[in-house]
Amino acid sequence: MPNTTLPIERLTAERFAPFGQAIIKPGAVPTSCGTGWDCWFDVGRLADADLRIGQVVTQRTGEPVAVMERHPGEEFLLPVDGPLIQVVAPAGDLGDPTGRPDASAAVAFRIEPGEAVVVAPGVWHAAALPVAETALYYFTGLPHPPEPGREDSSWVAFRDGVVLRIEV
Repeated sequence: MPNTTLPIERLTAERFAPFGQAIIKPGAVPTSCGTGWDCWFDVGRLADADLRIGQVVTQRTGEPVAVMERHPGEEFLLPVDGPLIQVVAPAGDLGDPTGRPDASAAVAFRIEPGEAVVVAPGVWHAAALPVAETALYYFTGLPHPPEPGREDSSWVAFRDGVVLRIEV
């Protein structure tokens, strides 16, 4: 099985834009504030309705990233107690059940607590990985039926059997 090493990039709005939207720690003046709190409103948007919230505890296994999934709606990901690595690849045609993620176009982003990403519809993504041994994160997604031909599993191997080893 071919191996590719993938470096981790710092999350920026510009670099993540092809995959969705990055919500970065605020650097601007708060839109409102009070005693003991500052608020930055409208830092990002979710377009989908009826989103469900999920919680994941992820553990470092040392295994390479070998599969990805995609959704017809957005997915919001928010690290809670430690930084995460989110591997993404460009969106494919959701109408093509034979589509596979392209490992040569994959990017690994480091997302710190206080930052988040909104993965755009159709964008291939792996399960988030912890930078340390473990990490907790929340995600939201829209319930949807499986893609035709992928009723058994939504997780799809890369083209040509490539696996990605993440540089930590």
